[in-house]
Amino acid sequence: MNRLRATVRWAAAVVVGATLAGAGCDAPGGGSGDERAHGAPVLAFVRPLAGEIVLADAIGRTWRGARLKAEADEVRWSLDGSTLAWIDEEDDAPGGRRIHRLDVATNRLRSTPCPCHGVGFLGDEAATLTADGDALLFFAGDGKVRRAPLSVPLTDYATIAAGGRDAVTIANSLPEQKVGRGQFEMVAADRSGKVRPFLPAGAPTSFAQGEQSPDGRRIAWASSDSGGACWNVGSVRLAAYGVKGRQEPDRPTDAAMTSALLKDRVLVSGLAWAGRGLTVSFGPQAGCQAVPPARFVSYYLRDGRWRFIGSGMLAVGYGRQGRAASLLVPERPEPRKPDEYAFPLLGDLKFTDGRGERHDLGSRVSAFAFTPAEAAGAAVPAAVAQPERARVAKTDDRGEPVPAHLRALAQRIRDAAEDDAAARLRALCDLCDDETRAALRTSEGRRELVRLLRSHPGRTDNGIVFPGLAAHRCVDEPARDITCTAAQLHDIALLDIPVVESDTFDSDDYSGDIYEPDLDHRLQLKTGAGGKALWVGRITP
Repeated sequence: MNRLRATVRWAAAVVVGATLAGAGCDAPGGGSGDERAHGAPVLAFVRPLAGEIVLADAIGRTWRGARLKAEADEVRWSLDGSTLAWIDEEDDAPGGRRIHRLDVATNRLRSTPCPCHGVGFLGDEAATLTADGDALLFFAGDGKVRRAPLSVPLTDYATIAAGGRDAVTIANSLPEQKVGRGQFEMVAADRSGKVRPFLPAGAPTSFAQGEQSPDGRRIAWASSDSGGACWNVGSVRLAAYGVKGRQEPDRPTDAAMTSALLKDRVLVSGLAWAGRGLTVSFGPQAGCQAVPPARFVSYYLRDGRWRFIGSGMLAVGYGRQGRAASLLVPERPEPRKPDEYAFPLLGDLKFTDGRGERHDLGSRVSAFAFTPAEAAGAAVPAAVAQPERARVAKTDDRGEPVPAHLRALAQRIRDAAEDDAAARLRALCDLCDDETRAALRTSEGRRELVRLLRSHPGRTDNGIVFPGLAAHRCVDEPARDITCTAAQLHDIALLDIPVVESDTFDSDDYSGDIYEPDLDHRLQLKTGAGGKALWVGRITP
């Protein structure tokens, strides 16, 4: 599925016997109440609050594929697009996990008790791993179940990472005392249970979720090295079945990633194959950081090269004939339940059909996935221009309008600085402090002035200050009285504003990073006599 969980949880697995309990039970998937004709599905998406998996065809018509009695974990398409499979989320299945397989042509749902970890398709069979790590279980379309003991038993924490044409990938946990916390090795297992490593054998990687390529020959997975509950750093890894080694591309370092302020803490929120490449969305960690839409950035990765394709999306995917889908970051996230630690952001799913028409497929969506055939036919998406601010901001760092006369003066200052016009700057800065006037005499000082005026101002008693954080600090932590806004996060990244040292504030008040610039990084404008806008330098507000 191309929407990863917002937090990485390493749930303890229970060691159980390998005997599969009970036969499967069959039931219709459940209709949506709308019996309009529809075509073959090209994508599926999950609405956890509505308790349903929904299918959509090539022109945006939707229908319910299945009702959910527990949250769906790792929803997967078979390679031919005829079947969906998923397992109940472990923490949401008090009566025991079940594996579910939906025949999309007949809308027939088969559910089977399954103390197992992960799901992927090996050919046309759904495959999962027994909770004790000893065997693979295969579920055929006719309901038959087959067990294949593994040639090398794996750990209790091992899980199916992704499927494939001739093998499945398993993330097998490695001893913490040897390689550190939350590290796995990636191995492959075929239909007979023969286990082979992705060379180099035993090479550690963290693991959040994997995706198989449309042809079943390659896999990609999101890593998420953790320094603690709210300190995860995610990246993308790729490997091919039967090929030595793996690819570990560095995260992008362009203006979009810099502006999103994701250097030290970042998660992969979306991962999907598109043609020969991958779409990857990066974002902050819900529940631990501020999550404005602009902080989520999406890319297309192919042959080690990143192409920026947009912002504000939890995940983005592409299909044939120009079809595309994007899961938008909500402006106002769903309220967090008391004591809830791990929860996904839910967004609106937008779909573009082959004629370029846009459709709203569903709200409060957690994840979506194109069929392998759709993803295989995707063209390389067009690149999007990097974020750039052409003019002085019209609104301050809290979204309020900037007084017109003060903004006009700020624009005149910025124009002069960009033109490297020292004489014009001196005239505008007649009332400035000595330090500011000295800085204007240097080319470095004039460049710094341009940077300051690309930030968002903050309101003072009778004027504005750039950046606004010079007037009021913010904390990168959700649901607090000074939670950083999208504009403030932009300014922190733009100006490289450092975290406030803990001895300068009461650390018991906030657990997130607090930001406030020093005196050298501020520019203040005031309203003087007769309403005239004045530049007064770096005087503290």
